[in-house]
Amino acid sequence: MSRSSAPYQQGYALLLLVLMLFMAGSAMLYSTMGPQANKLKHQASQKQMTILEQVKTNLLLHAVSAPEIYATNSNGNFYTSDRVPSPGYLPCPDINNNGSTTTPCGQGEEIVIGRLPAGLATRHFRFIDNRSSPVFIWYVVDSRYVIQNPDYNNPPTKRYAPLNSNTPGNGRIQLDNQTDLVALIFISEQVPASSTDLSTTSLKNLVNPSQNRFTRQNTRAVTISHQEWRAHVQGRVQNQSSTLCQLDEELAHWFNECNNPDSPSAECPAINDGRKNNPVGSNWRALLCS
Repeated sequence: MSRSSAPYQQGYALLLLVLMLFMAGSAMLYSTMGPQANKLKHQASQKQMTILEQVKTNLLLHAVSAPEIYATNSNGNFYTSDRVPSPGYLPCPDINNNGSTTTPCGQGEEIVIGRLPAGLATRHFRFIDNRSSPVFIWYVVDSRYVIQNPDYNNPPTKRYAPLNSNTPGNGRIQLDNQTDLVALIFISEQVPASSTDLSTTSLKNLVNPSQNRFTRQNTRAVTISHQEWRAHVQGRVQNQSSTLCQLDEELAHWFNECNNPDSPSAECPAINDGRKNNPVGSNWRALLCS
């Protein structure tokens, strides 16, 4: 080895040593940070699932509490019994992406797609606390179950009736192999800009619009099946059946038979026996009173 080449070889050896130390450090860092990053990702996913489960609980609470939530108008004045809805109805989504429910909704559609509204300001009811959970949640609901839909000419309520454990008897939404769903809530990477008209948004997770079929791919999703909806709503009405069965069966009330002389339908026909119009009737009496 010549004296002139020795410094170069020593420099090369030093560079090689630095490179080896860097690689060793990177491997050590990856072995430490990789699992930690995966842990944080898992924790974030679990937190989102917890949020979705709480939203599901609140939506079902809205369904079973609909007569109480909508017992008054926005000024706090009580409606007469022919305006109070049956248990079972779900809120309309936020279609304007402004944080508030868009009511009425669903006209001409089998399902309604939008954002989960933060709550019902005039009803003092919340579905999610956006201050602690600032996340965009998609909300899909069968249009027959929403609180107000102009497709159903039951004046002045404009909602599907009768709504009970047997009618309409199913859910139109699908999620992969899950069918018979009344509602679907999910979080995905697709987050539209504020005030976007969500009715015109092409939703990536809606893989078969003609069948109302969605996919879980790249989402966290929670469903409300018709079976779950029915169990909650029927359970609420059954708990009160001993009292409700004592009501006058000709009273215009959600527990009694649907009667719509102004615009009769197969589900809510005209009953021409002198009783009052009862467009809110969900005919739970026929199911629960012997």
